[in-house]
Amino acid sequence: MPPYNARSGENRRKAHRALLIGVDRYEHLGRLPGVPRNLELMKEALTAEGTGVFDPDEVMVLLDPRGRHTVGEALGKAAEEAEGLLVVYFVGHGQVDTYGKNFHLMVAGSKVTRDKSHPFSNALAWHKDVMHWLWESEAEHVVVILDCCYAGNALKELDLNPEKRFALFAAIREGAEIPVARSAGGTRFTREIHRVLTEGATEEGSLPGGDVLLAHLDTRVREALAGLKAYDGQDWIPVEFHQGDDVVLALGRGESAGPRAVEPKPAPKAEPDSGFVLAADTEAVPPSAFRRFRDRLWRRRGVRRSLTLVMVLALLGTTGVIVRNLLPGDGTGSCAPPMELRVLTDPDLRATVQKAADAYLKRDSRACRRIGINVYEAKATDAVAAFQRSKAWQSPDGECPASGECFRPQRDIGAQPDIWIPAADSTWQRAQDTSAAASGNGKVTGGSVVAFDRLGPLAYTPMVLAVPDGLSLPTALQTGSPLRELVSALGASEQKASVLRADPENTDGALLATTALYSPTSTAQPSELEQGMEGQLTPMPGTAAELMCALAASPQKTLEDRAAVLIPEQTMAQFNLRPGDKGRQSCAKDTLSGRTAWYPSDVPMLDLPFVHVTWKGAARDAARRKQAIESFHEWLTEDASAQRVFTEDGFRGITIDGDPATPDEHSLLKASANTRAVHSDKLPQNGPPATSASLTDTLRRYRRALGPGRVLYLLDTSTSMTDNRVFDGSGRAKDLVSRSMNSLGSEDEYGVWSIAPVSRKDHSNLVTFARHSRAAAQRKVRAAKPVADVNARVAAGLRDALTELRGGASDADPPRLLVLVTDDEDSAGIKGAELRSLVKEAETPPRVRVVVVSLQGGGCTSGALNRQLTAATGGRCLDPSVDLAKELQAEVAKTGTGDAE
Repeated sequence: MPPYNARSGENRRKAHRALLIGVDRYEHLGRLPGVPRNLELMKEALTAEGTGVFDPDEVMVLLDPRGRHTVGEALGKAAEEAEGLLVVYFVGHGQVDTYGKNFHLMVAGSKVTRDKSHPFSNALAWHKDVMHWLWESEAEHVVVILDCCYAGNALKELDLNPEKRFALFAAIREGAEIPVARSAGGTRFTREIHRVLTEGATEEGSLPGGDVLLAHLDTRVREALAGLKAYDGQDWIPVEFHQGDDVVLALGRGESAGPRAVEPKPAPKAEPDSGFVLAADTEAVPPSAFRRFRDRLWRRRGVRRSLTLVMVLALLGTTGVIVRNLLPGDGTGSCAPPMELRVLTDPDLRATVQKAADAYLKRDSRACRRIGINVYEAKATDAVAAFQRSKAWQSPDGECPASGECFRPQRDIGAQPDIWIPAADSTWQRAQDTSAAASGNGKVTGGSVVAFDRLGPLAYTPMVLAVPDGLSLPTALQTGSPLRELVSALGASEQKASVLRADPENTDGALLATTALYSPTSTAQPSELEQGMEGQLTPMPGTAAELMCALAASPQKTLEDRAAVLIPEQTMAQFNLRPGDKGRQSCAKDTLSGRTAWYPSDVPMLDLPFVHVTWKGAARDAARRKQAIESFHEWLTEDASAQRVFTEDGFRGITIDGDPATPDEHSLLKASANTRAVHSDKLPQNGPPATSASLTDTLRRYRRALGPGRVLYLLDTSTSMTDNRVFDGSGRAKDLVSRSMNSLGSEDEYGVWSIAPVSRKDHSNLVTFARHSRAAAQRKVRAAKPVADVNARVAAGLRDALTELRGGASDADPPRLLVLVTDDEDSAGIKGAELRSLVKEAETPPRVRVVVVSLQGGGCTSGALNRQLTAATGGRCLDPSVDLAKELQAEVAKTGTGDAE
């Protein structure tokens, strides 16, 4: 059978898709600086004029997706739209478990855990996730290219339909790691792919015309990598596999032209790709462009009748007029480059804003598009910081700290936006506050080069506490009550409900909700609230949709049914949809509970302000650009079809006066799944606007609540610990303390006290309470000796430790942990009034969580002190019925920052 060629015969009229995924900035893993260049090289190779098998608008680029669900949605979209060829490319970290199996692709928020049953968090499982989406695709031929460590492991975990044409090209064999490329010029594997695809096939073994097949690509890349070594010192050998026919990945240039190399374009400044490219190429369109334009039209079924009519008219002698009207620009086939409008938005809004931009561009029926719209997102705090220090967007900081982390908006966010659509009005106001207090870290680049013109809101959605239908709250609290009353009512019930919200640094909505959670009248401290949420769901999802998807995928089957979530009303409305409903999210399971909205009165509504952004020194085409921006805004706010894009996604539209509109019959809020879940006709009372100072203070308290932490170990060094053989040796007292220190970082304060001191003091320092080199602290613990003929002073040691942990700066509220490691012999006598007094002291704010490690069997059931002390402080009792080393390290990780480092 001939190889599959996306550009031959009938295949030209089919929809083809390429999804290029790259991750260079990881939150918990090392950076990969060559990734952005890799994405540019792959896109260039697949779309190169004369050799590319894709048109530019068939390629989607996804840079630094934070959550696995973001990649899932992109994969699902590409797999669903592809009719012919589907190419999926990934560059980033690949990981396997300790047994060398369970291959995962790591996204920006991925984390390696110590749980052997779930070794990776927020990562893409090759077999369960990636292959699932590819299996569902109707594409005629699927090609996957993996440029990551352990890429060859994917071959061992394939689960293919034997009738599906599928190919895999992996950068390295099974079980091997690739040496990390430290330059920004791209990885060696991808550079070689680019070279081969743009040069064309060699004389030997090539097809007539010089097309490059996957088999040719494998051979030539292997030749180029010959002699190079993998991380383990073995030969660097790529792996190729295909089921069914081979596939053409680059077209030949014709026998007369011969192979001609295409030099890679210079690497431009990093700019995020919004999805399927909307702007045309900046070069003049060659004579073949009209054929490609014709084929793209032909693939749109609704256009075929019109083209048939054109051909009929052509036969009637009107060909010249029609062709002139169909050809781009001046009728010669050339298009002037369109003006690109860059739209920066909040991660919670990205999907809807992208839909609106796509709909706006589809209105233009001309062959030459006048504008393109690039929609991209950034963490809400990153966007604010970038605008506050706008000069760094044009002139990055010249010096980097020792860590190498410089503030580079062009790199970390993207090109300077023309339009900014944050979720809340308070966000763009905060961006104008360039005071050191508002910037959060005291460093402000002098001289603002940006100006804002707020043109008005686009749509509205209130922040709600979405409560599962299986839980109940007093109806009187559904509107008009502050968030703390709703949370207190949930906590006071017997339902064991949890409250969760997305990362407040990532989205405006989560930050506004967190400000209400941290209300001065709240009984819980920020560290207590954050530890509670972290204990339920780690890592914290970045967006409201990712939070709901994480609940749907949670291994804790009961969490989705007892978690009340702080999310935008429109997100709740989307996830309330049942199977078969239009707009239902792909990650939602049939078992995901429906939710009812409770409207806190102290959380401001999200109003999606449309902000025109202008930059100093950017005067070229200023009048034309301004006109295009205002035209886009006018369409978004005044055109019924534009407003329907928002209301069909669950937002509330706007009236002619710019106020929230009552949902109409097209609104998602009117869907049967939501009629009883939301207050659709009457907008509930909403909180007052948040101030810049209050939001900045919330971020400060949030960052401190997550660490660095304070941890104090009380180690029982009494005679009985030796007598009971629980002091020295693997899995015993000293070893447990030492190993759990791996969860502590250089910024954490911690210490180890002996509570069986040789002097009259109630404790003695084995490791002083301060910041430490972890290795030095562990050596001191391993060197500790038991004290002969001395009993442990447990009660006195506990009181001293509580006092120590609660000391320090008065404005700080770090997470605090007290760990008691004992054999229970000297604590068994603490009863009655002494026990009640000790428990009461432990409950006193600020909160100190207590974990007791009982080294005797049954210590967590028989020991009154252990049970009551841990229950009163939200801590935990551990005894030999569990894996003590693993569980203690996990408890310390909730307070320490070592895992993050």
